[in-house]
Amino acid sequence: MQHKTVIITGANSGIGKAAAKQIADQGHQVILACRNPERAERAQHEIGGNTHAGQLDLASRRSIHNFTEWIHREFDRIDVLINNAADFDLSRTEREMMPDGFERIWFTNHLAPVLLTDRLMDRLIASPQGRIINITSKGLLMHPFQTVDLKDPMFGNRPFSPARAYYQSKLAQIMHTRWLAQQLSGTMVTANCISVTNVKLDLSRFPDLPQWMKNLYTVKSLVSISPEKMAETYAKAALAADAKDVSGALIAHPYKETAAPVYAKDPLVIEQVMQLSFKQLGIRPSISYEQPEFD
Repeated sequence: MQHKTVIITGANSGIGKAAAKQIADQGHQVILACRNPERAERAQHEIGGNTHAGQLDLASRRSIHNFTEWIHREFDRIDVLINNAADFDLSRTEREMMPDGFERIWFTNHLAPVLLTDRLMDRLIASPQGRIINITSKGLLMHPFQTVDLKDPMFGNRPFSPARAYYQSKLAQIMHTRWLAQQLSGTMVTANCISVTNVKLDLSRFPDLPQWMKNLYTVKSLVSISPEKMAETYAKAALAADAKDVSGALIAHPYKETAAPVYAKDPLVIEQVMQLSFKQLGIRPSISYEQPEFD
């Protein structure tokens, strides 16, 4: 078995940590990309195996640049990138703007994975079979009319809602995935998106949640799966031989392809969302696919 090098963002707790352990236990090299260095090192010690801790704050553009520069110095290739980390603080009542001028949820959950993936594209293409795995939420099923507000994705001129902001960003990540799959057509790199179902939360990680929300999550936990079970789908998407030719898919748990929202499959809207994303980041995509011309 050829050992892979896998980056997992947000790997110091929850599903990310469980996936890191399952992948490391199979002998693969895992880079735990985490905001808090101390928690990352503690997770590295607990997981063991061939793991490395890397500091990465997805709410900081500079941190993303520093992390990817470190990856380029230390690793010749990356076989799997799992964009797992996300801002999930539904207790926030007002939008929070970052020093870079971005609304925190939109940047952390969407623009940051776009930027991180783009800056690591050369290392992914250097892999014999690179895989990009984005993460969305099954909760989108409860928001069938959710769209990406192309004119105001950062809630500058409309009422802020943490739920709308979160699900907008997770919808955009499905579209990012489908865009990547098209751009990477003809290469050995695939892009897929995992839809995370109800997973038991460690509520101690969210001390600011109002009591009614804690009560809701306590009830939801009765029909939720463990992070370890959800991580099994992560690990299969990252490692399974029979998944190497799958690209552009939305994957549910347990591992199976499922239908994406109709809105998220619209090629025109996908292109608009990605053009907006790169415009906001102020960069040109490192990959570009053009339809071949035929006589």
